[in-house]
Amino acid sequence: MEEPDSIAASIHHFYCGVIHDMNEQDDLIQKSILRDMSEGVLIIGLDGRIRYFNPAAVHILEKDEEELSDKKIGDLFFDDEHNDHFSQAIIDAVSDLSRPHYKLVSYYTASAEKTLYVMTSFLMDKERKIALIILLNDMTDIASMKRRYSNKLISLIDSLIEALSVAVDERSHYSGNHTRNMVRLGESFLDWLDRSDHPWKFDSQKRHAFLMSIWLHDVGKMSIPLEIMDKATRLGDRLEQIEVRFRQMHFLDRIAYLEKRIDREEWQRREIIRNEWMEAIRRINSSAFLSEEDHALLWELEKQHYTEEDLTEKPVLTKDELNCLSIRRGTLTDEERAVMQSHVMLTRKILEKIDFPEDYMVVREWASCHHELLNGNGYPEKRAGDEISNEIRLLTILDIYEALTSRDRPYKKSIPPEKALKILESMAEEGSLDRDILELFEQSSAWKVIL
Repeated sequence: MEEPDSIAASIHHFYCGVIHDMNEQDDLIQKSILRDMSEGVLIIGLDGRIRYFNPAAVHILEKDEEELSDKKIGDLFFDDEHNDHFSQAIIDAVSDLSRPHYKLVSYYTASAEKTLYVMTSFLMDKERKIALIILLNDMTDIASMKRRYSNKLISLIDSLIEALSVAVDERSHYSGNHTRNMVRLGESFLDWLDRSDHPWKFDSQKRHAFLMSIWLHDVGKMSIPLEIMDKATRLGDRLEQIEVRFRQMHFLDRIAYLEKRIDREEWQRREIIRNEWMEAIRRINSSAFLSEEDHALLWELEKQHYTEEDLTEKPVLTKDELNCLSIRRGTLTDEERAVMQSHVMLTRKILEKIDFPEDYMVVREWASCHHELLNGNGYPEKRAGDEISNEIRLLTILDIYEALTSRDRPYKKSIPPEKALKILESMAEEGSLDRDILELFEQSSAWKVIL
């Protein structure tokens, strides 16, 4: 397609020689190339009246010739609220006389919705503007093809994103439903906003971008070691090493008894104590919280040693094992937690490699900031307050709620929805979560969708 400026310039030159006497040249114009152009042509006088139109303009605008002939452009279109975008394109041209204008707009007729490429410029007689040219290209078929192509492309991207998300979740069977549940929560909440005609309701593009950010929010977990991702207890696979060591201690004491280096009473005493230690270690390993009594027991165990066959002294528990057992809440050490938290930075790093369309650039930030908290105690950037958008605040609530109520987390029991909402409310009270958005989430009953 020829560039708008060059088309406008061509018409400038064509009309400059004939515009002074439109009546005498009418037959020539009607028989000229303008008559047979597929582009519609309107020439508007400075008084706002239509001075000329070609058959293509009549066809594109679906107006009778009588409707167009010598009528004021404002009377025809400016009061038609359905065609505000078309009218605005003309108003913009009149408001800025310094350059040609061109815009893709929707145009509504009695029978169809069209997509028009509207190009406007002024006819000049030397230094004087004498008329406004409006060129109309009917781009409806092309726009429809483009939409179909875009929809197919977006559908392909969506399926790839969903497949990637499923691969990340299925890598750890404990969290296989996490992202899918969050998407269901998000869809249900956005549906409620729409049904309620809430001022915050999302348009189709923003809705799509938000759901895409949910699908991608944990993509960085693909780089987290499974021994951390799936760590169900404080010790993880270290417990087996301790059990092997305790069996070794049992046999060493039995040998010492048989060789008469210790008597039977001492042997039995050591067996009882060792069994008590092992039982306590197993209990602490899988308990939700570390009590003060258990912490004191670990302090005692830190001092205990046993003698190897080569007579060297070895600790009953290594520093690494004691560090794991001393975790106050959860199953991860500080070092392991730092690795786990790094998934959000890995998410951002991965998403920075994706060339998102302009309308979807927000996906990268929404997805990689879902662990930020309003009081600045989140991660990775410790954002606070207005630094965190409402969309991120909502995503954070969905993420925490799903994690609390999930039935497939190995390191904790599932929490009933009502109790999970109480926990979220307490986090809002302390300033971590957005109270207003949480109230909307509760009102929506979207949280029931994954019961």
